[in-house]
Amino acid sequence: MSGPLAFDPTHPFPLLPEGSHSYPEAQAHAEAVDAWLGLRTAEIEAELAVRPRPEGQQLWIGTPTRVFLTPYTELRLLLDRLAPGAGTTIVDLGAGYGRMGFVLGVHHPGVRFLGYEFVEERVKEGQRGLARWTYPGIELRQADLAAASFLPEPADFYFIYDYGTREAIEKTLGDLREIARLRPLTVIGRGRASRDAIERRHPWLSQVVPPRHFGHYSIYRTRAG
Repeated sequence: MSGPLAFDPTHPFPLLPEGSHSYPEAQAHAEAVDAWLGLRTAEIEAELAVRPRPEGQQLWIGTPTRVFLTPYTELRLLLDRLAPGAGTTIVDLGAGYGRMGFVLGVHHPGVRFLGYEFVEERVKEGQRGLARWTYPGIELRQADLAAASFLPEPADFYFIYDYGTREAIEKTLGDLREIARLRPLTVIGRGRASRDAIERRHPWLSQVVPPRHFGHYSIYRTRAG
């Protein structure tokens, strides 16, 4: 790979201006970073593809990792826009292999990260990869976000992707609304279904503080107090 996204192991998560490279270039770069980090994403996904799948869940099994995993360059730019301070907490709802945790560990030390992922094999592989590095406060957990008994931990920032079903996304947004009654928070919606749900059915999140829209995600904030 050449150009602005030539993989550099001394600078694996470059901060590049939006529009400086194509999305396929970002995806190819992410695969090179996964390999450097020791994440066996392609191997794990190939194993998952031949196993029975739970019904009623959108787990992106059988889908190339390029499609459902967010590139590192996008995560780096997004986190730069959010500028989370030391002592804040970021919760990733549908964390996959925990890519965001690696970026935070390098560029935002002092920020706590908790990633929830339904597929246990992805969680274990992400945990194995994270164990090779010293990133305090970076954690991956297996969880069913759609379960009635599940409630995300209180946090300052939440990332929500097009996981599960539309009903599951609605359940998660309802959970976040309850948390927002007690504290201000920021929600990053990535994917058509998540953003559509927020815009159409959650005015508490989309119509109080003007959101910021970008190519693949939108940033929503609640008002303090």
